This record gives sequence, structure tokens and C-alpha cells, in this order.
Amino acid sequence: MRSLSNLLLIAGTGRNSGKTAIACAIIDKFSTRYSITGIKISPHFHEKTNVLKIVQKDQNFNIYLETSKKTGKDTSKMLNAGAGKVFYVEGTDEHLQEAFYSLVKLIPENGPVVCESPALRRIVTPGMFIITDHEKVSSKKQDVIRMKNFADFYFDFQKDSLEKLFSAIDFKSNTWVHVTD
Repeated sequence: MRSLSNLLLIAGTGRNSGKTAIACAIIDKFSTRYSITGIKISPHFHEKTNVLKIVQKDQNFNIYLETSKKTGKDTSKMLNAGAGKVFYVEGTDEHLQEAFYSLVKLIPENGPVVCESPALRRIVTPGMFIITDHEKVSSKKQDVIRMKNFADFYFDFQKDSLEKLFSAIDFKSNTWVHVTD
């Protein structure tokens, strides 16, 4: 398993668990100090907008660069939050490692990266791993629930505040770190 200390990885307990909200809040907070790369990974192939620029097209996965802040898509939201670049990766879980390692070649080696992808935790050890949960999630993803012990921070939208999250994380010496009091 590859370790990437500059990667902050976000997984959610299900759809509408707040992954993008947390990713954007973190990007907004840290983009005043760093040029952040945002990544959204999906195992589903979607119809593309004309503002996604193809970076790599493969029979098993596709990598796109988001070029618009106006689509309302999660990648646009990351740009609006202050990310310098945002990539969208689509591909099945069995080709995730191949897709992600292709993407790693395109991003700054030591710059902060904020990524939404529960599946990526199975192949990468990030500098920081956050799991989000929200009462809106009706059907919890059991694979994410099982990863709870690996999380550096479990963010529950009903119990936790962004201030609590921000006091627990930082980016220092090219590494996402868990700050302890």
C-alpha cells in the first residue's frame, strides 16, 4: 500500500453525507496558504459537461480537469472553494489503483491534495483520513463504517463543528497532520 502524506482523503457513510461540504471547507480554509489540488473519484461513468477537459482517456478509467466554477458539480464547488486545480476521475474499483497512480503523476508531489473517495483508502495510506456522516444518509455504506477505525477524524454533521475539525487538522512540512491539544 502506497503512503501519500500530502493526501487528505474524505469518505462518507453514504450519499449526501457531506463529503463535498467538508472538502470545500478544508480547501477554503487552507487555500489562503497553499495551492491545493482537489480530486473527486467516482466508480460511476457519468455524462460529461463540455467544460471537463480530458487529461487521460483509457479503456478502464478517465481523468478530467475541471475548467468551470459554474456547473454546480462537486468539482466546480472545489474550484469555487479555492482549489488551484481539480481533477475528476471515473473508473471502476478494480481499476482505481491504475487510475490513481496515473493521476499522481499529474499533481504536485508535495502540495496539499484533498480527495473524495471511499474506495481509495483500500490502496493508499493518506496523511489524513476523514469520514463524514449526516442524518440525511438513509442507507449507510457498510464498507465505510468498517473503515471508521482507520479515520483520523469522524465528522458527524449533527455533533461536530467545522471549528472542531479545523482545530484537529493542519498541513505542515508537506504532510496533513492530526493536531492534538
